[in-house]
Amino acid sequence: MWYLYLGYVAIQFYAIADVFSRNSLAASAVVFSIAVFFIWSFIPILGYILAKALGAKGYAKKLPLLLCGVIIALSENALTYFNLIAEKQYNIGTALVFILCFVIAYLPLNKQELAS
Repeated sequence: MWYLYLGYVAIQFYAIADVFSRNSLAASAVVFSIAVFFIWSFIPILGYILAKALGAKGYAKKLPLLLCGVIIALSENALTYFNLIAEKQYNIGTALVFILCFVIAYLPLNKQELAS
Protein backbone atom coordinates (compact mmCIF):
# COMPACT_ATOMS: atom_id res chain seq x y z
CA MET A 1 0.00 0.00 0.00
CA TRP A 2 2.80 2.41 0.80
CA TYR A 3 4.32 1.95 -2.65
CA LEU A 4 1.01 2.83 -4.28
CA TYR A 5 0.93 5.97 -2.15
CA LEU A 6 4.57 6.77 -2.90
CA GLY A 7 4.00 6.51 -6.66
CA TYR A 8 0.93 8.72 -6.42
CA VAL A 9 2.61 11.33 -4.23
CA ALA A 10 5.77 11.47 -6.34
CA ILE A 11 3.79 12.69 -9.34
CA GLN A 12 1.46 14.95 -7.37
CA PHE A 13 4.40 16.56 -5.57
CA TYR A 14 5.51 18.04 -8.88
CA ALA A 15 2.39 20.23 -8.94
CA ILE A 16 2.91 21.53 -5.43
CA ALA A 17 6.61 22.16 -6.05
CA ASP A 18 5.66 24.17 -9.13
CA VAL A 19 3.36 26.37 -7.03
CA PHE A 20 6.06 26.92 -4.42
CA SER A 21 8.61 27.86 -7.05
CA ARG A 22 6.35 30.60 -8.44
CA ASN A 23 5.28 32.13 -5.13
CA SER A 24 7.22 33.49 -2.21
CA LEU A 25 5.70 32.06 0.93
CA ALA A 26 6.72 32.10 4.55
CA ALA A 27 8.50 28.96 5.74
CA SER A 28 5.64 28.14 8.12
CA ALA A 29 3.14 28.35 5.24
CA VAL A 30 5.29 25.99 3.16
CA VAL A 31 5.57 23.45 6.00
CA PHE A 32 1.82 23.63 6.67
CA SER A 33 1.04 23.27 2.95
CA ILE A 34 3.27 20.24 2.60
CA ALA A 35 1.70 18.60 5.67
CA VAL A 36 -1.80 19.20 4.30
CA PHE A 37 -0.66 17.94 0.89
CA PHE A 38 0.52 14.60 2.30
CA ILE A 39 -2.67 14.15 4.33
CA TRP A 40 -4.96 15.15 1.44
CA SER A 41 -3.13 12.94 -1.05
CA PHE A 42 -3.62 9.97 1.29
CA ILE A 43 -7.41 10.16 0.97
CA PRO A 44 -7.62 8.50 -2.49
CA ILE A 45 -5.34 5.67 -1.30
CA LEU A 46 -7.97 4.84 1.31
CA GLY A 47 -9.77 3.05 -1.53
CA TYR A 48 -7.00 0.44 -1.49
CA ILE A 49 -7.24 0.11 2.28
CA LEU A 50 -11.04 -0.22 2.12
CA ALA A 51 -10.81 -2.95 -0.52
CA LYS A 52 -8.27 -4.87 1.56
CA ALA A 53 -10.53 -4.50 4.61
CA LEU A 54 -13.40 -5.91 2.56
CA GLY A 55 -11.29 -8.95 1.71
CA ALA A 56 -9.58 -8.13 -1.59
CA LYS A 57 -7.26 -11.00 -2.46
CA GLY A 58 -5.16 -9.19 -5.04
CA TYR A 59 -1.44 -9.22 -4.44
CA ALA A 60 1.25 -7.02 -5.89
CA LYS A 61 4.91 -6.55 -5.22
CA LYS A 62 6.50 -3.17 -4.64
CA LEU A 63 7.33 -2.16 -8.21
CA PRO A 64 3.88 -2.87 -9.74
CA LEU A 65 2.21 -0.90 -6.94
CA LEU A 66 4.64 1.99 -7.42
CA LEU A 67 3.95 2.02 -11.16
CA CYS A 68 0.20 1.87 -10.57
CA GLY A 69 0.45 4.90 -8.29
CA VAL A 70 2.42 6.80 -10.93
CA ILE A 71 -0.04 5.86 -13.69
CA ILE A 72 -3.04 6.83 -11.58
CA ALA A 73 -1.53 10.21 -10.70
CA LEU A 74 -0.57 10.90 -14.32
CA SER A 75 -4.11 9.97 -15.40
CA GLU A 76 -5.63 12.33 -12.86
CA ASN A 77 -3.32 15.13 -13.95
CA ALA A 78 -4.11 14.45 -17.62
CA LEU A 79 -7.85 14.74 -16.96
CA THR A 80 -7.29 18.19 -15.50
CA TYR A 81 -4.72 19.22 -18.10
CA PHE A 82 -7.00 18.38 -21.03
CA ASN A 83 -9.97 20.07 -19.30
CA LEU A 84 -11.98 16.88 -18.93
CA ILE A 85 -12.23 17.79 -15.25
CA ALA A 86 -12.23 21.46 -14.27
CA GLU A 87 -9.74 22.50 -11.62
CA LYS A 88 -12.64 23.37 -9.34
CA GLN A 89 -13.91 19.76 -9.60
CA TYR A 90 -11.03 18.24 -7.63
CA ASN A 91 -13.48 16.01 -5.75
CA ILE A 92 -14.30 14.15 -8.99
CA GLY A 93 -10.61 13.45 -9.56
CA THR A 94 -10.23 12.31 -5.97
CA ALA A 95 -13.21 9.98 -6.34
CA LEU A 96 -11.80 8.50 -9.57
CA VAL A 97 -8.44 7.85 -7.92
CA PHE A 98 -10.22 6.30 -4.92
CA ILE A 99 -12.11 3.93 -7.24
CA LEU A 100 -8.97 3.02 -9.21
CA CYS A 101 -7.08 2.25 -6.01
CA PHE A 102 -10.03 0.16 -4.84
CA VAL A 103 -9.90 -1.86 -8.08
CA ILE A 104 -6.13 -2.31 -7.90
CA ALA A 105 -6.51 -4.07 -4.56
CA TYR A 106 -8.42 -6.84 -6.34
CA LEU A 107 -5.94 -7.30 -9.21
CA PRO A 108 -3.19 -9.90 -9.00
CA LEU A 109 -0.28 -7.84 -10.34
CA ASN A 110 2.36 -10.46 -9.59
CA LYS A 111 3.13 -12.90 -12.44
CA GLN A 112 4.04 -15.77 -10.14
CA GLU A 113 0.67 -15.48 -8.37
CA LEU A 114 -1.15 -15.71 -11.71
CA ALA A 115 0.62 -18.94 -12.67
CA SER A 116 -0.20 -20.84 -9.47
